[in-house]
Amino acid sequence: MKILRYILFSASLIALTGCEKFLTTEPVNAVSDETTIIDKVSAETALRAVYRQFGNIGYYGENYVTFGYFPSGDIKNLTTGGSANFVNVNFRSDDVLFNATWVAIYGAINRANHVIAKVPTVNDPLLTAALKNQYIGEAKFLRALAYFDLARAWGGVQIILEPTTSLQSTPQVKRSTLAQTYAQVLKDLEDAEPLLPDAVNRIRATKRTVWALRARLHLYKKEWALAESYATKLIDKSADYTLVKPFSAWFADNVKASQESVFELQFSVNNPNSTRIQMAHSTNGGQYRYAPNDRFVQLLNDPNIGGGRKALIGSVTQSGITNWFGNLYYRRDATDPAYIFRISEMYLIRAEARAQQNNLSATTGSLFDLNKVRDRAGLLPSAAVDKTSILLAIEEERRFEFAFEPHRWFDLARTGRAKAVLEALDPNTKVADYEYIFPIPVTQIQLDKNLEQNPGY
Repeated sequence: MKILRYILFSASLIALTGCEKFLTTEPVNAVSDETTIIDKVSAETALRAVYRQFGNIGYYGENYVTFGYFPSGDIKNLTTGGSANFVNVNFRSDDVLFNATWVAIYGAINRANHVIAKVPTVNDPLLTAALKNQYIGEAKFLRALAYFDLARAWGGVQIILEPTTSLQSTPQVKRSTLAQTYAQVLKDLEDAEPLLPDAVNRIRATKRTVWALRARLHLYKKEWALAESYATKLIDKSADYTLVKPFSAWFADNVKASQESVFELQFSVNNPNSTRIQMAHSTNGGQYRYAPNDRFVQLLNDPNIGGGRKALIGSVTQSGITNWFGNLYYRRDATDPAYIFRISEMYLIRAEARAQQNNLSATTGSLFDLNKVRDRAGLLPSAAVDKTSILLAIEEERRFEFAFEPHRWFDLARTGRAKAVLEALDPNTKVADYEYIFPIPVTQIQLDKNLEQNPGY
């Protein structure tokens, strides 16, 4: 009998109202496909498994996060490992990291599909209609996030909405277009929103995580008014989401869940954040495989550019040599979270959307939002005055604000500016037009005759 392995969140995860019991249940090693979801307990187990898969090393546990900032022009590779190709924007279809990430994301989708398909049929008085709706809503939000992440990385992908009997099963369906994939993301979000609570929960899906993903989705689709509207929904919840000061306060040592965070993934000693392990210096238990390059260190240390965001980097001096490292995942140990949505992103989404709609005002428009983020970083208001300069200023602000989060490469790709920006930073870097999306892993193409490679690879 085939087995789906559902490894649960550790009891060390953060406790929030309505979540503590859900997230601290003792782990279960495996659940049979035939009896995966038969009652309230197994439904909760399966839903925990969806969240757990998002923390897989191939997904937000490391690979997908680094895909966002390795090809940024701001990172240097310190080993002979595979990250060198990403840093140099040399994307290869045979790179094992691409395949691991592809498999991890489809694994998350498959687990979500099990919840969505099976929870409605469960007959257990303890699994009330309200709980069923919530669990289905959470799974649909998570599936939407997974398909969005696939789409912005690879373009249109295979849309699978039914559970398979094995995480190793290949989809065996044709690829959808990018528009069709984004349409599926939107449908899942529209389905999820009425099923979810309107409440603060930084580690589980709610209506507010739906709003955050919708703001990002509409930004990518250039639907400016909708992007502004959904970002505003979160910004208006100022009692719950705040640009905390100083900048480092939202990821400081003593912070468990900052008001900066809209949604984040938690890790534990048994389920470590591999990004932190790879980035941290050896003096703090890390492997130090990559680091901010000298140019980026200089920029972040410039009080007129980095401001308070210099806290994103740290240094260790040994034998007279100073080694700089990324400091975002350095506050405790490998239990540092992965940040999916922060309120600063909502301000910068709204700033960009307003600028695109020619609302540049410093009191009610784009400059207002941009300057809110700059003020939190200890910087003076932006000197940008026209639409073009403001959009460039927002691009740079996102570069520093999200230095070690999965944004920079995807920002440059979605705006079509990757080639111009990265080749200007380093003439040795060459960005081909087809590299704005990643190659489909060759392993997947070999497994599935229906899967076509992206042009150019």
